[in-house]
Amino acid sequence: MVLGRVSTSLVIVIAIASLLGLGWVQYNWLQDSVETNRKVFEQKIDLASGLVSEALKKHHDIHQLISRDLSENSELSQSTDHHFRLFIDSVMYNGSGLEAPFEYGVYVHENDNETSAYLKVAGDNVVPSELDFKECPADQNLNFGWATLSCQLGNCYHNDKPFHFHLGLFFPSNELYLISQMKGTLLAAFVFIMLLTGCFSYTIITIRRQKKLSEMKNDFINNLTHEFKTPIFSIDLATNMLKKAPELSPFKKLKNYTAIIGTENERLKNQVDKVLQMALVDSNNFKLEKKAIDIHSLINKVAENFKIMIRERSGEIILKLNAKKTELFADEIHLKNIIYNLLDNAQKYSPQKPQITISTEDSDEGLMLEIEDNGIGMSEQVQKFVFDKFYRAKTEDVNDAKGFGLGLSYVKSVIDAHQATIGLISKPNEGSKFTLEFKA
Repeated sequence: MVLGRVSTSLVIVIAIASLLGLGWVQYNWLQDSVETNRKVFEQKIDLASGLVSEALKKHHDIHQLISRDLSENSELSQSTDHHFRLFIDSVMYNGSGLEAPFEYGVYVHENDNETSAYLKVAGDNVVPSELDFKECPADQNLNFGWATLSCQLGNCYHNDKPFHFHLGLFFPSNELYLISQMKGTLLAAFVFIMLLTGCFSYTIITIRRQKKLSEMKNDFINNLTHEFKTPIFSIDLATNMLKKAPELSPFKKLKNYTAIIGTENERLKNQVDKVLQMALVDSNNFKLEKKAIDIHSLINKVAENFKIMIRERSGEIILKLNAKKTELFADEIHLKNIIYNLLDNAQKYSPQKPQITISTEDSDEGLMLEIEDNGIGMSEQVQKFVFDKFYRAKTEDVNDAKGFGLGLSYVKSVIDAHQATIGLISKPNEGSKFTLEFKA
């Protein structure tokens, strides 16, 4: 139980770490994508500024409007501002595909003792009112571009001094623009992360719920089967007393009924034992009590219990115990149970005259034990699931075979616990052979 809880907790921790790692990778990928788009955006700004500069050289009317307003009023009129904005927007969109909110500023460059000052004469409040031409644009954030303008009217004057002017294009909402350009990618990433987180959370909740149900089921089975033990023991005790009672000897029918009760009670006891064994294995609480065991002696003891049953059906158990190294370090009770279960299946799924062969041989690993029968066999499809818990193959040949489908599942669990191996060779109507190999 503790091991199971630790394993489940470890899986949950690994899954959470993986999900966080995936989120971190996704975050870094988005950062790289934003940075790439930012560089593309900056390149478009430079391209748009150059295109505006080139376009202005071909549109003398724009220059005339700007030069006139600057010379007369030191600022652009409302109509010139509107006309100029439409012109810039058209050039940027058609030339560079840049469709982003912008502001502009026209800056007068006055030569005075080699100093350069830029005075804002048009534009929104987001546009810097004064910039040092020597420091721009290298030392500023790259959310603006420059277009150099020249006076197309000959000598241009500002405050009675000759001048030329520059155009500054500003994109104050460049972060929002980048997000808008990537909104599809960002939305898809967000949706998929939320779906993954939701599925992960549902999986964790389901695992914990199933784990709790499994623990409750095992507790219920343990309590139920232990409750069965008391009446089974009482019935067995009463049956034995009836068999030994001398006053009942003349009554043959009563003796037959007593024998039937004893047989069915033993059968019920075996089924309860199987359920208890499997519940113990599932709970991860069972511990192997290993000790030195003579495998041939153990096989003889188990086979002896089946000989009478097999002979009543005109069958036989053949022992070919050829192994030289007969000592195994194993749990005697569990090893006895798996041999019993394999023999029980062999006689249960065999025809009227079952012939079961038990053989042992020395192997490279240690010892090999084989149990072969002449029963109905199994198809390849059935063999894939035969060791699964509660699995029972449907067959028309043996309708009276009873059980819970726990025998071979228990065998596989015990074999794995001993770090041994089990193999199966079977064909329909040709019998089955189970091969168990134990390490020395």
